[in-house]
Amino acid sequence: MILPEFEFLTFDTIEETLSFLYRHSDESKLIAGGTDLMIKLRSGETTPRYIVNLSSCEGLNYVKDNNGKISIGPIVTHTELINSSLLNNYAPVLSAAAAAIGSPQIRNQGTIGGNICNASPSADTVPALMVLNSRIKIISRDRERWVPVSNFFLEPHKTILARDELIAEIEMEKLPEDTAFSFQRVARRRAMDIAQMSVAVILFMDEKRECILEARIAPGSVTPRPVRIREAEKILEGERASDEIIESAAAEVSNRAIDETDLQWIPEYKKPALKNLVIRAIKDALEKRAN
Repeated sequence: MILPEFEFLTFDTIEETLSFLYRHSDESKLIAGGTDLMIKLRSGETTPRYIVNLSSCEGLNYVKDNNGKISIGPIVTHTELINSSLLNNYAPVLSAAAAAIGSPQIRNQGTIGGNICNASPSADTVPALMVLNSRIKIISRDRERWVPVSNFFLEPHKTILARDELIAEIEMEKLPEDTAFSFQRVARRRAMDIAQMSVAVILFMDEKRECILEARIAPGSVTPRPVRIREAEKILEGERASDEIIESAAAEVSNRAIDETDLQWIPEYKKPALKNLVIRAIKDALEKRAN
């Protein structure tokens, strides 16, 4: 399909961008990588008068250590997340999630801000951001606010962003280098397909690597909004990682995911698949930690 007519605008600064959005928010769309927006333009799902390009805007492309936290600009690409030494050392679960996205072309072009703002339940980076206790900085011409990533999403493909706002930064914990982690997903095909289900896991172990001190588990693509399954985390915490304990926690993830939604989102046949995926993720995290 031929693209609809629109005016493509690029501003040098965030201030110029926000000023334009303040005046024209109802007829504008933001673009950075464009991997989702271009599909919507071709299908006629959206027909903006203006498309505002963020890719050349100063101050939106960085991955940096920020007083013991990690700060990421919204137009950082998935490939840049994968290659960041800071993330690989201190938040590797996010790099692993980014590596699971699409094809090399999509990873080279798509951005973390776009992956978040599209608000797809199958967004691969979101479960990783959940277990990293991330928060999002939202700005407009007149105000700035921080929200936990869990509060950013209202329903599939709908967020709390007002039309004149944009994501300015994503901030997350800087983890100890020996933190156990895993990101696992299931898709129809190994590459190029969206996740039918995924899970991000972080485990903090004792010095002897025997007991789980703290657990964080966030499934993806099985609930309309991202969640952490606290009840499953509590099953693991304070315990040695036996097969019985791991299976019990994994079963709780599957059961609670049903409680968070309905069978439209996680049909009955997916329950054992999700349980097995969580078992695989926990064991993979423990194996990484042991090595």
